[in-house]
Amino acid sequence: MSRRTDHDTPRQPSQIAILRFLRIHGPAARIDIGNATGLSPATVTSLTADLIAQGLVKETQGTPNGTNGNGGQSATRGRPKVLLDLVPSAASVIGVKLTINLVEIALGNFKGEIERSIQHSINTRDLDETSLVTTLCDLIDHFITDNRDIAPNPPIGIGIAIQGVADSNSGEIIWSPALRNRHIAITKPLRERFGGIVQMSNDANCIATAITQNNDLGGNGDFAVIMLGYGVGMGLVLNGAVYNGHFGAAAEFGHMKYQPDGPLCNCGRRGCIEAYIGDYAILRDASGLIDLPDPNSLHPSEKQMMDLVRRARDGHDDLADLFRHAGKVLGYGIANLIALLGPERILITGSGARAYDLMEPEIERGLREAQVPELRNGPKIIHLPWDKDLALQGAIGQSLLRHDESMFANPPAN
Repeated sequence: MSRRTDHDTPRQPSQIAILRFLRIHGPAARIDIGNATGLSPATVTSLTADLIAQGLVKETQGTPNGTNGNGGQSATRGRPKVLLDLVPSAASVIGVKLTINLVEIALGNFKGEIERSIQHSINTRDLDETSLVTTLCDLIDHFITDNRDIAPNPPIGIGIAIQGVADSNSGEIIWSPALRNRHIAITKPLRERFGGIVQMSNDANCIATAITQNNDLGGNGDFAVIMLGYGVGMGLVLNGAVYNGHFGAAAEFGHMKYQPDGPLCNCGRRGCIEAYIGDYAILRDASGLIDLPDPNSLHPSEKQMMDLVRRARDGHDDLADLFRHAGKVLGYGIANLIALLGPERILITGSGARAYDLMEPEIERGLREAQVPELRNGPKIIHLPWDKDLALQGAIGQSLLRHDESMFANPPAN
């Protein structure tokens, strides 16, 4: 990678690049930061000195977590290197996740790590626009107060992950299965109440953000992440950034059509991919095969869904066929995605991927049936186990990304 000299290097974008590198890779030596960002040693030294003076970066010693910029591990022979790392307490952000009957709130530090979190069970579908905003403000207020021992200063931003379709430009919830009403403006009133940056995105886009900020998940390059769960969502990453589309909402994979006159989707239309794959769709179809205690549940529990998976794996062929058919539908959707965009990788994750072993053969079959033969050497499809909820992590990450940009666009006065 060619290096830019100190003379022709814009300081603000380069400082942002350093912060983001450290947030992804953890403690790193100055030489490794330069190798990864293309900045000269003199530029890295100058810029990081500014960041240290601002209390955003600190020096430490140890073994680097990152790479040397060429894909190899940094050299560690001899005395420990002086490493640079972000100061966790430099700022805090609030992450909020809104799903059916559940509001989760988390406190994130400047490194993007979740310090504390809490869950609130609420009848979300009973909330109109006014009561939703009031409820969120009250919950965030109490959460900030309860956590002043580790975050004494006001949060610099709030990131919100929404189940459903969200316009990230206007800050409006276009539609969510968690709410009865549509077109609810949410970021503006929260910004007026708490100040700072308030932004919102759907949960799949937040998951995509979390993956780009986690070196262990291989979030580099162009990729799509398909989230299976109550519904079906997708986050699309192009040139290292989540693509939101011109109108603030894009990559609604779950609401692409599989069959025009198919089953009813929770969005109100028929034949969406989600209407075959979402948890509520699997439970709906299973209720026609076996007796279930609550077959009309609005939000199937993990216990209910795992019970269906267990029975399918134990030899209930009709239930197994539901998951297989879901896999085939997913395969058709992925074939369309490959034909349209051809991302480098497609990751499949979410709680709804709990039966991936049953779905995978039919995903491949759906791809073979729907895909143009010349495109069969396309993206690598990867199952990413859902061992932790990345949506809340991504909401915090999005808030930090925006904060970095605004901080250097409007530097604090001396």
